[in-house]
Amino acid sequence: MSNQQISGQVVAGKMSRSKEIAVVAFLIAIGAVLRMFSPAILGITPNFIIAMYCLAIVLLRPSIGPALGIGIVAGAVSMIFSKSPIPYLNLATEPSGALACALLAAYLPEISIKNYSFKPAIATFIGTLVSGGLYVVLNFQIALQLPVTAMQAAFIGVVIPVALINMVIAQALYLPVKNFLFRS
Repeated sequence: MSNQQISGQVVAGKMSRSKEIAVVAFLIAIGAVLRMFSPAILGITPNFIIAMYCLAIVLLRPSIGPALGIGIVAGAVSMIFSKSPIPYLNLATEPSGALACALLAAYLPEISIKNYSFKPAIATFIGTLVSGGLYVVLNFQIALQLPVTAMQAAFIGVVIPVALINMVIAQALYLPVKNFLFRS
């Protein structure tokens, strides 16, 4: 789906493929640096990589294939900067989160107040829940074989707060980044 096909959601005008790749790479790199140097807040480290790839997806509105590619790259980068015990699980979880975000960016009806879209917040929140939820299930049920109560506690105590933080980050950055990228 090109930017020109999305009436009023992303500014009219087509971005070159190389510029789209640069935007994705830049945002994921920013997320990686922030993740690497951010301290834990009440035991939770925000996952800026997810926030940034969701922001890229909401801005660029890639089709399913490129969205999965963004997720795979984000998963590989997440492995390097992971603070989790089983970092390679990111290769499954990040593409899943990217796919969920891309589907919401493409098919969720516009939710806005006076042309201020809340789609970035919703898509990022759900994308983070999918990624984090899958990570918790894979980590706790398959790898560590811990009880369901531990999985539920991790989801409520870590995944939901991280999803809320990512939602705020993506929403706050959406309009300034969109205006910068798509200025006439």
